Amino acid sequence: MIPRAPHRWMLGAKFAVCFLLLVPGWIAIWTTTGYLNPIAFAFLWTGAALFMWSAADNYPGVRRHIALAAVSIPLWWYFEAINERTANWQYIGRDRYDDFAYAMFASISFATVVPALAAATAMIGRFTNEHSERVSSTNRRDGFSRFAILLIGSGIVCNAATLMAPSIFYPLVWISPFLLFDGLVIAAGGHSLVMELSKGIWKRAAVIAWSGLLCGGLWEFWNFWAFPKWTYDIPLLDFVPVFELPILGYGGYIPFAWSVVQLVALVDIVAGKFHDRMLTY
Repeated sequence: MIPRAPHRWMLGAKFAVCFLLLVPGWIAIWTTTGYLNPIAFAFLWTGAALFMWSAADNYPGVRRHIALAAVSIPLWWYFEAINERTANWQYIGRDRYDDFAYAMFASISFATVVPALAAATAMIGRFTNEHSERVSSTNRRDGFSRFAILLIGSGIVCNAATLMAPSIFYPLVWISPFLLFDGLVIAAGGHSLVMELSKGIWKRAAVIAWSGLLCGGLWEFWNFWAFPKWTYDIPLLDFVPVFELPILGYGGYIPFAWSVVQLVALVDIVAGKFHDRMLTY
């Protein structure tokens, strides 16, 4: 019992830090209309991510957390750029910020997206004993380059369709990045979720999907009474709202979560290869 005491103390300290970030951020965005509320949102979601990592007993460390945040910012700005065409969501309170302040505060908020999904995946993976079954590397080399091209091409076509006819193809905004990133992961020598699913290996994809739904539910829950906040305008499917988001819209969180995980995998592969190359000089 004695050796376990330090671990329990550390675990308790981690949860305390989580709540010191999560609870004040939650209270601020629901009860005030302060100019700095986007920072309170970032505190809330940083606390939530730390809580989920602590529940998984698998915090990756500050450097990894910062790296995930760095990936998160351009990823969500990509979706914001696509939304300029689709106009599926709007921000209430945007008008109180000039362009520079909006870009700064928005980036701080966007930095929490990927860490939250990574933490949720770690937590759900732990409690479901997900061991990440994958296809062998030998199979990946046998003709999968053409499959990678197919996925990448499909992602590009879906993205083009979204931009050309956004009122019809707007759901593809969540699918096209996943196809693109999954194809690029195959091309880089990594593990493809599409290939796993095609071989009946579904558990890793399911864990990530549940992580996306968990984070999506929390995003919409905390957003509903928040300021600033976002609202939706979704053609044809704009019925049965759960908080601000129509119920069918939650389905988009599944391919979005897959996109995030595969993007992180791709960045890890590229960074690892770059590191190995640098060591050879």
